[in-house]
Amino acid sequence: MLRLEGISHRFGGLEVLRNIDFSVSERELIGLIGPNGAGKTTLFNVITGFVHPFAGKVHLRGKDVTGYPAHRLVRLGLARTFQGARVFANMSIAECLAVARRKRAADAMRVAELDEILGLLDLEKYMSDQASSLPSGLIRLLGIAMALSTGARLLLLDEPAAGLSAEETEVLQRSIRRLNQIGVTIVVVDHNLQFVMGLVSRAIVLDAGRLIADGPPHAVTAEPHVIEAYIGGSDLAED
Repeated sequence: MLRLEGISHRFGGLEVLRNIDFSVSERELIGLIGPNGAGKTTLFNVITGFVHPFAGKVHLRGKDVTGYPAHRLVRLGLARTFQGARVFANMSIAECLAVARRKRAADAMRVAELDEILGLLDLEKYMSDQASSLPSGLIRLLGIAMALSTGARLLLLDEPAAGLSAEETEVLQRSIRRLNQIGVTIVVVDHNLQFVMGLVSRAIVLDAGRLIADGPPHAVTAEPHVIEAYIGGSDLAED
């Protein structure tokens, strides 16, 4: 679904991504983790066309899409959410989803299939509610639903659990897992390690713009250099 080759980026003289290589296979559910300033959101911005990389290539489903703008990538089946929920506050849920559907990918899943997927987010009873009236947990789910309404096959979630209660986080975790189980490929960035590690089957770790680990969550969190990057030598598994 996605392959990165030698992705590097800098802001002025500051190198924030350094030769990042990894691939995402169809139907994978991956966590992209790392301490503050590791380069996670910048990498998401590169992948989704908001930032052009200083060096390297982005391949989407075998096609070189390096430098493609975000709207063109959506047409190719790649969508994302943001750290701050991007919804139309003065519209109902139904209207927000209708706007997103107008940007559907060229080979998007069928409308009936999409309706089934959106049903897994349990938003049906709120379809007439104004987005601004929703609690934080539902706004996060609406953001995911809008991304999926484009017909995306690959979904990147940037800090989806930020600011959520424990109960809302559990609902979000179940919803993401359901979406992955029916075929949506997902990459998640979040600072809540318990949330991420309880969700994904593979974790990719960045530190200071470098990829320092890639593997099953239990193996990654046991690696000394990952522990050092996060908390300076303490036991990450006990944090």
